[in-house]
Amino acid sequence: MKQLLVIFLTLMISLASLAQSGLPVKKISIFKNGTAMIVKEGATPVTGGKASIPVPSHTIYGTYFLGTGKDNPIKNMTVKNDTIKKQEKAQAIWQLIAGNVGKKVTISFSPAQKLDKSVTGKILGYNQQTGLIRVQEDNGKIAALHSTDLYLVEFNEEENKTYMADSIQRSLILTPQNAAENINLEEIYLQTGMNWMPSYFLKLKDDKVARLEMKAMIENFSDGITDAETELIVGSPQMINSGRPDPMTYDYQTLDGTATGGTPAYTHAWSNSTQTKAYNLNPVTMEEVPFDNSFSTSGEKNNDMYIYKIGKVSLGRNSKGIYPIFAGNIEYKDKYEGQVYDKTNYVNTRIANNDETPIDVFHSLEIKNSATVPLTTAPVTIVNEKEQFLAQDEIKYTPVGSSSNIRLSKAVDIIMKNTEEESTRTDNAKKIGKVIYSSVKLKGTITVENFQAKEVTVAVTKDVSGDVSVASDNGKITKQKTYANLNPYTQIKWDVKLSANQKKTVTYEYEVFFTP
Repeated sequence: MKQLLVIFLTLMISLASLAQSGLPVKKISIFKNGTAMIVKEGATPVTGGKASIPVPSHTIYGTYFLGTGKDNPIKNMTVKNDTIKKQEKAQAIWQLIAGNVGKKVTISFSPAQKLDKSVTGKILGYNQQTGLIRVQEDNGKIAALHSTDLYLVEFNEEENKTYMADSIQRSLILTPQNAAENINLEEIYLQTGMNWMPSYFLKLKDDKVARLEMKAMIENFSDGITDAETELIVGSPQMINSGRPDPMTYDYQTLDGTATGGTPAYTHAWSNSTQTKAYNLNPVTMEEVPFDNSFSTSGEKNNDMYIYKIGKVSLGRNSKGIYPIFAGNIEYKDKYEGQVYDKTNYVNTRIANNDETPIDVFHSLEIKNSATVPLTTAPVTIVNEKEQFLAQDEIKYTPVGSSSNIRLSKAVDIIMKNTEEESTRTDNAKKIGKVIYSSVKLKGTITVENFQAKEVTVAVTKDVSGDVSVASDNGKITKQKTYANLNPYTQIKWDVKLSANQKKTVTYEYEVFFTP
């Protein structure tokens, strides 16, 4: 019986020690929503017909799958808690006691009623679960103390600075179908706790060409990774259970999709975390002129997603790493635009706004994605050829070959104004059912003046709640019917070309039906 007990204990210790390491990470695919797909591969030792691997702590519900070779499939799997030993730095008195069993000490304590006592002897043992300390005194007696009563420990010899801490780890105990020394496994699952965030740097080189650089920051608040092939995913795949942990990761019952007996202890979407433990920067070989070289990370398109492949990455738990994705020249052109709102809104106000209202004109850059990869949505910092700050904006998702706008600032040297006036009015103009409508025709003018010493083109957009009949200077009219409203929503667009110090005026006319 004793021999069987020893064999059983040896097996349990072996399984616990095997569960500490797990399979090496082969590939990681990281999404921008705090989720990653993990692929692990490796051989796991089999002891007493059993193998053991740790349960990933951040696994998403329904995504964990374990594969084996066809020559030795898994017969069954069970999930259990293992208590394993882990070396930690001693930072409390009880931890020094736990790390120095067998050494002679003098312990000062206050057991009750503020009485101070001390005991000198050899530490026989410490129970981390109960806090019980056993000391053999110099007179041969055994003293039992509790760790909460201690306030001073003095060592008669050099003490250990570390101790073996108890750590609870959930493990998968595997039973292969055939006897073997090792079994080859592949794990695939989605997990929370990892995220990536892109950002851009745009430097204008002249009035037509700029250099665009993209980098990616990876946040890892899950398990550490070593030399794992890493992919960054651009796209929004369906993840219906991304905020729900897999039942194998917790130790309470799940009924009808809800957990009972406790609250799930899982990490949800670390993408906005501000904690930073370490930074790892992959250096980029720079040429003589900073921010002038070109490079590109390999990638591939997969259905509705694009994958940046950044190679092998090593990143510890609770750390962040920064990795270059691509850099190269792109074409751009200056763009000026102004949005003129419906300031009259005659249906509601019943009065034409004759005031000359100033309208903001904004200076933007229209960039063309001439890179070999799509541009994902991310912030962008813009500087000029003298490395002077121009703006910080956002690049929207831009496929290869298409264009995107970046707003720089208000164009203070371009003035735009809008005024409207009533031209004609018709009472009883239309009857629908029992409702009689009157109509009013309004005329508007938009003046644009360029005070710069260069030619510019201003994209002007005017919104009205009414039926536009006239738009001068080839204005493009777009009408959209609105629900339960007789008057359509109409938008007019002009491209107003202005020479240096030139002023131009465009006009429009529209009709509004209203109830008197």
